[in-house]
Amino acid sequence: MNNKIYLMAALIAFASVGALLIQPTVASAQSSMIDNILNSALPSSNSNDNNQPSQASDSSGSSDSASTAAPISTSLSCGQVIKQSVKLTANLDCKTDGIIVGADGITIDLNGFTLSGPGEKSSKVGIMFADNDEVTVQGPGTIKSFQAGALFSGGEDNKISRVTFTENEIAVFETGSKNVVIEDNLMFGNSIGVAAHSSSGSKLTTNLFKSNDLAGVTLVNSAANELSMNTIQGSVNGIFLDGQSTENNVNSNNVLQNRGVDLNNGNGLPTNINNNVFSDNNCNTSVPDGLCLGR
Repeated sequence: MNNKIYLMAALIAFASVGALLIQPTVASAQSSMIDNILNSALPSSNSNDNNQPSQASDSSGSSDSASTAAPISTSLSCGQVIKQSVKLTANLDCKTDGIIVGADGITIDLNGFTLSGPGEKSSKVGIMFADNDEVTVQGPGTIKSFQAGALFSGGEDNKISRVTFTENEIAVFETGSKNVVIEDNLMFGNSIGVAAHSSSGSKLTTNLFKSNDLAGVTLVNSAANELSMNTIQGSVNGIFLDGQSTENNVNSNNVLQNRGVDLNNGNGLPTNINNNVFSDNNCNTSVPDGLCLGR
């Protein structure tokens, strides 16, 4: 079993999604610091995709009070910048990016509807957070067929819950973000369920990951995140933490029936080197050995 091959495959998919952050559709919405991180760590894209997200009406006034109001039911368009809490009233089938978050402290309620994109190789994003804080995306609802179902580029204290992600390259992708809460979601049939790069303080709890091809969860250069009470099945790596990811807590997860390794700490790096803690996880295989409950 060659665990380096498993890592390489996961990082290829991870890098291809990271490259979308320097696409024209996103560059104007993120800080130069994030650009520098990704340009140094991930390959740039050669895509000439000129589809720009619409900067059309934001369906609200610009006052701070509007951003914290209860979600209003409204018709949205693909690529729309949202500056107040909204509730979907219909499915959205997009050829561009889906929804772009444009304010702090708002809620996007999918209200049982589906946000669909042009495919996992399209470089498009379902819901894009660009250095936004305290934003909630809540289901029930589905986000499918984007390169990233939800993209957190910077920002703090955001949350996504009760959403189904399927047929995306990466269901939820964090880069340079802090304290994201990802809970009670269903992620199946993606290449990777959750990927985090240079992110910290995230809490992934009570999510179901099933048949995400390369990995359920992948952390790269990320610290002090917590993964607890998740179920992960049917990937090459169930949970993968690279050697630069430190002081993460992986506890009380069911990580079973994965094709390669259930729990992978830096392809066999002893946990005392990067200070990750694995406890009470129900799994069959790990590298290094001894990370599974009773094994």
